[in-house]
Amino acid sequence: MASELDELRRRIEQVDQELLAKAAERVALARQVGEIKRRSQLPTVDYAQERIVLDRARAMATERGLDPKIAEDLLARLIQAALSAQDQDSLRISAAGAGQRAIVVGGAGRMGRWLTGFLSAQGYVTGSLDPAGPRELHEWASRMLPLAELVVCSTPPAATAELYRSWVARPPAGVVVDIASIKTPLIEPIRALQKAGGHVASIHPMFGPSVSLLRDADVVICDTGDPDATAVVEKLFEPTTAHLVRVPLEGHDRIMADLLSLAHATAIAFALALPDASHPVRSTTFQALESLATAVVRESPDVYYEIQAMNPHSPGALERLRGALDRIVAAVTARDLPAFRALMREGSKKT
Repeated sequence: MASELDELRRRIEQVDQELLAKAAERVALARQVGEIKRRSQLPTVDYAQERIVLDRARAMATERGLDPKIAEDLLARLIQAALSAQDQDSLRISAAGAGQRAIVVGGAGRMGRWLTGFLSAQGYVTGSLDPAGPRELHEWASRMLPLAELVVCSTPPAATAELYRSWVARPPAGVVVDIASIKTPLIEPIRALQKAGGHVASIHPMFGPSVSLLRDADVVICDTGDPDATAVVEKLFEPTTAHLVRVPLEGHDRIMADLLSLAHATAIAFALALPDASHPVRSTTFQALESLATAVVRESPDVYYEIQAMNPHSPGALERLRGALDRIVAAVTARDLPAFRALMREGSKKT
């Protein structure tokens, strides 16, 4: 029995090795496809072709007695790996920053490290201006800040505002861009820096530092009134599959009151409402909400406080959240089924 089990495990190991080898071969072939697409100026993502691949995988799985969902999930992961490889190749080949210097202020943070890698992949000589990082990089970045072609501020909104005010006396020569989640505290400092001769852009990547593929990821491009500076920043994302969304600088925070303030407050409220003792069972809905809430409450409280408190549109979003909860409580307390049904219908129309 033991020898038979060992033999089966050995065969499984061999199949695993073959699967991984084929996966690596598939990604390598996909990189060749990406090269042909670049030469032909075709988009990286081909949704019609993806559908063909996934439909074919499901059909083949059914023929072989394998759950089609397993085949779909496996191929979807491989497609994602292929697109990620193609994105990396596109960044490298674009060489948008070849021969140029980029300084990431706050580069030792998680998003700062992501930005450093992103810019380095495009040929920038990149340094981190952050005392929490390596001393030699920080010192080099300090010297290069006035001369660098690109300065990216990966710092909280209040800190970024202070930096901009301190640079008014001597603006950096290159394009300055922030990635702040809230823009209201930056509007006046941006205008002051521009008036002093600075070239300022403003963006908001709608993803975190754990992202490895920008497919379907949104990057908000705020109009600061400096088209040349904005064009430099937009060019950074042209080789990727990111979706660029352009909004007025002054209109950014109204949108973020729903996308961030409302969403974060809902997750935090769910975490606070959890019982002190965990239950031995969990529903799928509970697990999904718990996972989301866990991710939110483990982030920086200072950053999330700024997102709530510095956005002038946050109070309105929070009042809507409170009002919605009050309506649910009222319907349930009164045992009013028609009212509860109406709430569910209203919610379904909005989602």
